[in-house]
Amino acid sequence: MADALPSHAPSNAHAELMARDAARVYGWRYQPAIQFERGEGIWLYDVDGKRYYDLTAGMMCNVLGHCHPELVEVMRAEAGKLWHENSWYSNPHLVRFAERIASTLPDGLEVVNFAVTGSEANEVAMRMALAVTGKHDILSVIRGLHGGSLAVESVTTIGGARRRHLGPLLAPANAPAIYAPFCYRCPINLEYPACDVACLTQSRELIDHVTSGDIAAVLAETMLVAGGMVVPPPEWLPRLKQLAEAEGALLVLDEAQLAPARTGKLWGFQHYDVTPDIVTFAKGMSAGLAICGAVTTREMAEQARGKAGLPWAGTYSGDPLPAAVADKQLEIVLRDRLDERAAAMGQVLRAALERLRDAHAVIGDVRGQGLYQMLDIVSDRETRTPDPAMAERIRLNAALGGVIVICVKNFLRICPPLTVTEAEIEAFTECLDRAVRRALDGHPKDVDFRASSSLAMGGVAAQ
Repeated sequence: MADALPSHAPSNAHAELMARDAARVYGWRYQPAIQFERGEGIWLYDVDGKRYYDLTAGMMCNVLGHCHPELVEVMRAEAGKLWHENSWYSNPHLVRFAERIASTLPDGLEVVNFAVTGSEANEVAMRMALAVTGKHDILSVIRGLHGGSLAVESVTTIGGARRRHLGPLLAPANAPAIYAPFCYRCPINLEYPACDVACLTQSRELIDHVTSGDIAAVLAETMLVAGGMVVPPPEWLPRLKQLAEAEGALLVLDEAQLAPARTGKLWGFQHYDVTPDIVTFAKGMSAGLAICGAVTTREMAEQARGKAGLPWAGTYSGDPLPAAVADKQLEIVLRDRLDERAAAMGQVLRAALERLRDAHAVIGDVRGQGLYQMLDIVSDRETRTPDPAMAERIRLNAALGGVIVICVKNFLRICPPLTVTEAEIEAFTECLDRAVRRALDGHPKDVDFRASSSLAMGGVAAQ
């Protein structure tokens, strides 16, 4: 591993690029603000040639790792043909991708409205719900994240700072009124399973108080990632569907961070006995390119046609090059049974992270499914008190030690590509162990670890 560990100091050329980035690019940056130049599989290489384990898979997009050779081949081929077109027309790649998506879903979910970002995909789903039901309120789950554009920001509740000063622009017909099934820190101070998922019972009362009763949709992540990697108990999603049906509303499941195959199933909701009315996809299904979308039934799609600006199409939605690459990626996921691989490697990863937890009292809990896991960093295991400063210090030490992870508040996400090996899991968990030990020793001593986006503005940069 020695050749994989970066030094603490970048080269002069690297430092100059960091400074130029800070001067001209308006964006959030973790510290150190590493400039990456290339990637291969699980590895990222900075401009100094030093390599890092990428446990973020890009932004949870590169389920096959960086620069998968079959995807590179498709990009090269399509770049010489057609990479952009008028979105009022279509192309064979888009048609094949839509058909392949439908083939992975339960019967009936078969019509795709393509978009460019996950935020846009969720807004399309919200438009569909309003158009189909003729109602207005969108219910969401407290601790949920659905994007950064204004309509979905209105139903996002992972931290107030990201919505600061936006009040007059946010959609008024929204109600984050459903308690998250966060068993580690139960919002109503009960214990599962004796509680009988009382968070939903309490949510029904809250809905009565804070909504108009004119409910078009219940919008939820199948697994609430940014809000704490909240994996629902088995009863929760089916009962959430019952709640939606009782209100005459649609159930919309946001799978932006889960599909395809990351949890050990092609779609996260396949772990539960429930089928949504609309499911949205983004990140992992996009292969890191600008192609996302919402899938619903043909009946609902036709009911929505001509209402609420549907079907939706922006300038870049459904472009041929991203459609070709994303379709090839999904073909590979299916061909190589990477859902089964994610389930098997997920058990290996979970065991390794639990050993890490057992060795360090600052790791209060390990949560997740398949190859998407999270470390919950605490100052006290008994009280389960979150410790975001320690989490950020661990993240910074991990980066200095050759491992890239996402940290938001006290949550450290571990999200390697689905092609990860047991040897790689063993190696990067050893690096994480060193990062925790160095953080506990107060290292690094010469860097303001609080400058990270996670702590600087209360989590506004969470994805």
